[in-house]
Amino acid sequence: MGRALSKQYCAVCPCRCCRSNSNDSNERTSNRAGNLVYTNQYAVQSRYVALYNYKPRTSEDLPVKEGEEVEILSQEGEWTLVKKTEGRDVEEGYVPSSFVAEVGSLAAARWFFGRMTHVDVKRCLLRDENQNGSFLVWQNNEMDDLHFLSVRYGDIVKHYKINEEADFQNLSRVINQCSEEADYLCTRLTKPCVKLDRPSTCTLAHIAEWEIQHTSLQKKRLIGSGHFGEVWEGTWNGTTEVAIKELKGVDLQSKKKFLEEVEIMKQLQHERLIKLLAVCTEREPFCIVTELMTKGNLHKYLKSHSETRNLEFSLLNGFAIQIAEGMVYLEEKCCIHRDLRSENILLTEMLCCKISDFGLARLLKDDHDWMAPDCKVPIKWMAPEIFLEFSYTVKSDVWSFGVLLTEIVSYGEAPFPDKSILEFVNDLLNGIDVSPPACCPDSLNDIVLQCWNRNSDERPTFKDLQAMLMKCSPMLKTEELLLSTLECNSKKLGKWHSI
Repeated sequence: MGRALSKQYCAVCPCRCCRSNSNDSNERTSNRAGNLVYTNQYAVQSRYVALYNYKPRTSEDLPVKEGEEVEILSQEGEWTLVKKTEGRDVEEGYVPSSFVAEVGSLAAARWFFGRMTHVDVKRCLLRDENQNGSFLVWQNNEMDDLHFLSVRYGDIVKHYKINEEADFQNLSRVINQCSEEADYLCTRLTKPCVKLDRPSTCTLAHIAEWEIQHTSLQKKRLIGSGHFGEVWEGTWNGTTEVAIKELKGVDLQSKKKFLEEVEIMKQLQHERLIKLLAVCTEREPFCIVTELMTKGNLHKYLKSHSETRNLEFSLLNGFAIQIAEGMVYLEEKCCIHRDLRSENILLTEMLCCKISDFGLARLLKDDHDWMAPDCKVPIKWMAPEIFLEFSYTVKSDVWSFGVLLTEIVSYGEAPFPDKSILEFVNDLLNGIDVSPPACCPDSLNDIVLQCWNRNSDERPTFKDLQAMLMKCSPMLKTEELLLSTLECNSKKLGKWHSI
């Protein structure tokens, strides 16, 4: 796999001027969205390392193994042309840009997890695959990107704020020393936290069009169905796992709605949203191809724990925070989802949430959108103004988010189980308020009620909701970790705190 080395590159210059300062050394190409992408024709022979195994998707790709060193030849958006030399063989090909990092950089360390919240850190470290002493280093989204070392200590997580320059050499020294003995930490460091998720790409390959052929898709297992059609687990090109959403209806209205969904998904790119990879629209059945979420949907996950109800509140609240983060992005894009519920939240292996199913979504041209009389909608997630005025706004999604919160805390129970659909609609039309379920914690009860304010203008924004939910999780308590103390052993630190 791979191809013969043919592109020229700078073999002398030790800096990055060849890639950044010379307009002559850049080629201009267009990606499938029509945006100009500058690719560098004379890249520097910097040493880079693969962060993950990569199995080629096309003949233009290069297989790499985690820890294998490569050289960067050029970077083309989210794909990078690399070469590797083994003995006398020289191979070059493409890998995802997020799969490689410069040797000796912080990003190349197995224990560095990048930007996170303390809720995410706890969710990752308390997985069953980790043990006492498992650890990671991260940048805190909530505290000006300060760096922290977090360690699993039994069934809790302890956090240490790094109060000096957090570069790779300094942190490596800390990790190595604390892997031999605990020093000032709660326990000796053992292994880096597991990374079960790999960065996803927005395209199937480095040169890819939105439109692909049906023959390139292979359906393997049916994973969902509805009035729209079916969702299959499958592969593209026999190499890449994908989800295939196949349209069932063939009438003109169904096709129109399908194409509207495609156009909306093309414009949305966020880590908390499912990624559209390709479409098949040249012949029937029409298909949408997205990244595959192996853990299924949030509703299914919650129901699997409904008997034991053994999930920590921090994990449940973490789901809500992640979904709110995705909805903040949609809010900023003036996009209404109109079908926000737990069945449309998909999970990665590390239990990261991604909002899916944009079949009812709309990009707002004004401040609201009208509901067609024949539109099939999830009734018990709908806000009063939808039934009173047939009008949707971003604040209608906020109402639905309140219902989603009750799904989370009740482990997937149907909302308002004591009311039929007709009774629920009549209550809304008659001004009768609805109440959160009895299992809803006090910390969330007020948030749900704010989402269900009958005056839509007085409902919080998703940015407000995200901040409220963050306050529901125990605040991050830390002690400072001075890198210099690990050398001189002269300063005792106080009692360690955990969340």
